[in-house]
Amino acid sequence: MRTRKNGKLVIFGIVLVLFILKPALAEKYQFSLFGGVNHVFNYGAVEDYVPGENDFPVTPAHTPANIGASFALYFSEKVALELDGRFTLSSKLTLVDPSDDDRVTIDSSRHYSVTLNLLYRFLKGDVRPYLALGGGVDKILAEDKAYITEYGFEVEFLAPERTIDPVANLGGGVHFFVSANLGIRFDLRYVIIFSEPETIGSLNGVLGVCFLF
Repeated sequence: MRTRKNGKLVIFGIVLVLFILKPALAEKYQFSLFGGVNHVFNYGAVEDYVPGENDFPVTPAHTPANIGASFALYFSEKVALELDGRFTLSSKLTLVDPSDDDRVTIDSSRHYSVTLNLLYRFLKGDVRPYLALGGGVDKILAEDKAYITEYGFEVEFLAPERTIDPVANLGGGVHFFVSANLGIRFDLRYVIIFSEPETIGSLNGVLGVCFLF
């Protein structure tokens, strides 16, 4: 309960900061809608295998789709503060029991993240590359599920007790403006979720539209 409450407080604090800064400092605002993929790198190790407790210790790399939106306050032509929200869908992945090579195909958990990021743009023309750095929270939407392995055994995967974790992201992208207020946005970021017992890394790439006003 404490983790869930703290996560909601962090999200509320991020939104509150943006609303406070908006009328006082912002010169322009930008709203973006986008979609893409989130390539999750493999995590876990064979050494973590525990019979009956952790029969499938390694989670292989997988690439679910994701969608999102962001709202940025530009304090100048180059510097902005961005509130970014992304929802990652589920994808199939196959786990392997290292003791007997038994396999089971499961659905990865859906999750969403909210981050507050600092953006720095390099150019002022129609093509505007930028860097992004920030952090926030990630909320996993997991539930208990049972699956049947290739050898016919039933295995149950339990939802983690901790469902909200800190998250950080670093990357950049490009805004291609086709008019004064409408543009196409490409964004690529390395994302780290500080979960337990494993830290999860991924590469998140999205393409979408942005509106400057």
